[in-house]
Amino acid sequence: MLRQKKENKKGNVTLYLTFFIVAIIILLVTAVTAPVGVLLNTKFYAAGEDILLKANNSISDINDANVRTQIYDMIDNSFDAQENNIEVNNALFQYAWVPMVILTMLIIFLSSRALVETRQGGGFI
Repeated sequence: MLRQKKENKKGNVTLYLTFFIVAIIILLVTAVTAPVGVLLNTKFYAAGEDILLKANNSISDINDANVRTQIYDMIDNSFDAQENNIEVNNALFQYAWVPMVILTMLIIFLSSRALVETRQGGGFI
């Protein structure tokens, strides 16, 4: 009986340690990848902006006013889309760790419930 209680506590401690270790790994990885992702996103924006500005300069050589206006509108829309994409990507990079931690908690909770229900792992006593 004493051995069974001791094994049950080992199972609980293992689940807690697994959660904390995985949570720390997720936080460390996202703490490193989030700034790198934001930097990469900014570099892509700068490169795209240069391309659009060069295209904007060459559009002025088009003789047809309707075509020139349509292309200017498309470039303006591209600038707006780039800014929107940067905002969305920055938010995704910054908060990607939250669903990962929640998912990890859910998996460990369900694993512990399965252990308790199959009587392979006991309670806290």
